[in-house]
Amino acid sequence: MKWIGITGSMGSGKSTVSEILRRRGLKVLDADQVVRTVLSPGGEAETEVYKTFGEGVRGVDGTLDRRKLGVVVFGNPAKLEQLEWIIHPRVRAEVASQRAALEAAGEEAAFYDVPLLYEKRMEDQFDAVIVVSASPAVRLQRLQKRTGLTVAEIEERWSHQLPAQLKESRADAVVKNNGSLEDLEREVSSALNHLGIG
Repeated sequence: MKWIGITGSMGSGKSTVSEILRRRGLKVLDADQVVRTVLSPGGEAETEVYKTFGEGVRGVDGTLDRRKLGVVVFGNPAKLEQLEWIIHPRVRAEVASQRAALEAAGEEAAFYDVPLLYEKRMEDQFDAVIVVSASPAVRLQRLQKRTGLTVAEIEERWSHQLPAQLKESRADAVVKNNGSLEDLEREVSSALNHLGIG
């Protein structure tokens, strides 16, 4: 089974590309979704997060508020590292389990959407990497609309990511996402053809 990484700078449209792939019948794992699973209410990771970062990261509904947690860890490398020590081993174990199940099911290819693929030096784990790319202005507009984060908060999070051009230079295929959904569909088709999938 081909194991393909999908990455790109925050706001580039990785989730939309993943959804296009799913509609085409391809299997896509999502790192953010796996993190949510790992941090699910009552789980050991959630308990450890409260123990490490305090009750201030709990939301009004009693569950973990990821935005509050983000405010605590982004801009503080030591706290971010603490969070990663809690989450990453559990995420790796869950992804390995899901990947093994897909392989056992006879899938030709499977994809893993990982925002920090290059930053965490994960590229060697994949047969190929697709980078989703969009201009900074487009990414900023999307993020403000989708997340409600301020420009300063977005720029702080971008500062933890490699420059988009560097990611593109390392990619096996680049999917440009500055235009319409139809344009994006064509870009995805071109990337899949280039990688010999489908």
